[in-house]
Order: sequence, then structure tokens, then C-alpha cells
Amino acid sequence: MKPDSRQSQFAIMVAVIGVAYVMSQFFRTSNGVIAKELSWEFGLSAEALGGLTGVFFLSFAAAQIPIGMLFDRFGVRRTLPVILTFAIAGTVTYGLANGFAELLAGRLLMGVGVAGVLVGALFVFGRWAPAERFANWMGRMIALGGIGVLLATTPLGLIAESIGWRYAFFGAGALTALGALLIYLLVRDSPPGREPDTARPEGFRESVTGVFEVLKTPCLPTVMGMAFASYPVLTAILGLWGGPYLADVHGLDTIASGNILLFMALALIAGNIAFGPLEVRLDTRKWLVVGSAALVLVSFLLLALIPRPPLALAAALFVLISFCSAYNIVIAGHGRALFPDRLAGRGIAMLSIALMGGPAVLQSVTGLIMGAFPAAGGAAPVDAYRAVFGFLAAVVLTAMLAYLRLPDARPSAGFAADPALS
Repeated sequence: MKPDSRQSQFAIMVAVIGVAYVMSQFFRTSNGVIAKELSWEFGLSAEALGGLTGVFFLSFAAAQIPIGMLFDRFGVRRTLPVILTFAIAGTVTYGLANGFAELLAGRLLMGVGVAGVLVGALFVFGRWAPAERFANWMGRMIALGGIGVLLATTPLGLIAESIGWRYAFFGAGALTALGALLIYLLVRDSPPGREPDTARPEGFRESVTGVFEVLKTPCLPTVMGMAFASYPVLTAILGLWGGPYLADVHGLDTIASGNILLFMALALIAGNIAFGPLEVRLDTRKWLVVGSAALVLVSFLLLALIPRPPLALAAALFVLISFCSAYNIVIAGHGRALFPDRLAGRGIAMLSIALMGGPAVLQSVTGLIMGAFPAAGGAAPVDAYRAVFGFLAAVVLTAMLAYLRLPDARPSAGFAADPALS
């Protein structure tokens, strides 16, 4: 295949997987705008709302290792469309929900259903793209997925106020089905001339052994810890408490809150586009992560220490947190650099446990923190939000101090060699 044709095919695959990733991002952050509606309609407490939002990420994280094993054994093209059917079922369940149990089941199914989308994309990128371009392509994918984050802000708020939030999820289910079909028809696991590892599928015992190989990787726990303090921290604001904070502390309605969350989503997209080329230009992952995390830390400290910051300052800090939290793509590149091709699916899945399991933990814990402060007149007190911001600052600081001890993983060094082939 000519280079131009190969590049065109790869670009088409990125766009096709991107359709599913748009829906994944929509599902992740959609409760941020409709949190008040869900609370009013179903009588949900802050703890229940945090658990409802967090179960998506918990089920997402729980599915990572099985999905990684399936990708390494059967490839993305055959596996991902089947997994996406769970998400389609979840949108229907969520849209038809009459109570908390149905909402919980719908979120759980959506989490499992889209659990393989980003891992599948990174699996394909690792085979089609040069190592030094890995984070660049990941950034483009996440930026494309930012459309889903955008849809979960003002557009979702408008739909919720006009025809109801349920119809948004029915439409999202239809788009997810389209993405699954396109992935099966157009995605290829490896470029022409490169034999995919799935042509020599492992047995179950070999697949499990590979998981233990991944777990023995020396730097993995610390990299996972830094991943836990990146995107998961952002989702606690963008995906859950940002909207209620703007309503309770600054008196904004659903659409006005959605507009600020929209700017946060745009900032996240900009960060995802910028960080890939930036790590290549600087040829460092470690210091790009540390610098970005430091800005996130300072932003949360300001929100925690200033009782009622001016709306403009609060919005600016939210936007800065969103932009800088894009360092999660740099962390993913660091994690991918630790593993050879044959362990890529399981290695990326392990890192994804931190990236996607983190929101489940943080949203549940922040829900407990919010619940510890009695609400007055249906609004949470400002001190509850300050406690949440302080907690998130502590999470970032702890992870950053541990990560500082790791050696750098420069993009120019490529990915890990396979000891089995040396």
C-alpha cells in the first residue's frame, strides 16, 4: 500500500472509532448538566447522585482487563462492536428509567459498553503510528471525543429544558449503534505487511500470564497513580459538581452553568490538541506532566481557600483545570512506553483502570463529602464545595510527589522492546 493510501486509511479509522468515542465522552460527563433534574425527578441525595455518576466509571474500570485480553487475542475489529451493544442497551434502560435502580443499571451498562473504545483506539495507534506520534494521535482522538463533552453541556441543557433529557440518551444510543457498525466495516487491527499478533492467538492461560507480566512492570503503580490524578480529578468537576457549584454558589441556571461547562470542554479539547505536539517538541513526558499538574493543584487550592470567588475567577480556574488536565494523554504515552506490542492491550487496559476507575472513586468520595454538609433550601453550602476542592488538591499533590521520583520516558526513546524477542 502506498504511504498516502495508508495514511488515508488510518485517518478514516481514527474518524470511525471517534464516532464511538464521542458517545463515550457524552455518557461520562452528561450527568453534570442534568444533575439537578435527576435530583428533583427521582429525589436523589448528593451521595446517591455521586454513586450514580460513579458507577459508570466503576463498571468501565472493571471491564478493562477482560477487554484488554480480548483485544490482544482477537483484535479490535471483531471485539469492540460486540462490546458496544451493552452501551446501546444502557441508553435505552436509562432513558426509560422510572427509579434509581433503572438509572443505576443504565449507567452500569453504558460504562461496560464504552469501556473498550479508547483502549481499542490506543491499541490500533500502537500498531499503525510511530511511537513518537502516539500521544499526538491520542490527543487528536480525545479532542474528537471532546465533541461528546460539548454535547453534554449547553446542547444537553437545551434538550433537557425543551423536550426532556431522556430523548438525548435515545439519540446517543442510535449514534453508538452507527459507530459499532462502522468499526466492524472499516477498522483493521494492523497495517498491511505487518502481521497482527492476533494471527497467533494466545490461549487463556497465556492471556492471564500476560496480565501478571504487566502487573510486574516496575514503574506501573506510580504512573497509574498520576493517571488517577489527571482526568478523574477533572470529571469530579466537569462531570458532576461543576454544574451544582455554579448553581448553588453563584446562582446560575442550567443553561448558564452549561455555558461555563462548555468553555471547560473547549479548553479540554484545546489541551488535548496541544499536549501531543508539545511533548514531542520538548522531548519530555515527566516534566510536562509535573508542570501541568502543578497548575491544576494551584487552581484547586485557590477554589478551596477563597470562600466565594468572583464568578469570573471561578470560571477561569475551571477552564484552566480543564486545559491542564489534558496531561492524561502524556501519562498514557508514558504508560504505553512501558510495554511491548504483545502486551499492549493489557498494559493500556491496566492504565485505563486508573483513568476510568478514578472517577468512580473520586465521584463517590466527593459525594460523601458533599453529603456531610447539610443542605439549606435545596442548595449545598459553599463550605461543602470548598472541602471537595481541597480534597482534589490533596489527590493531585500526593500523586505528583510520587511521580517526581520516576525517570523520564522521552518520546524519542520509543516503546519498550519485547524481552521474548530479544
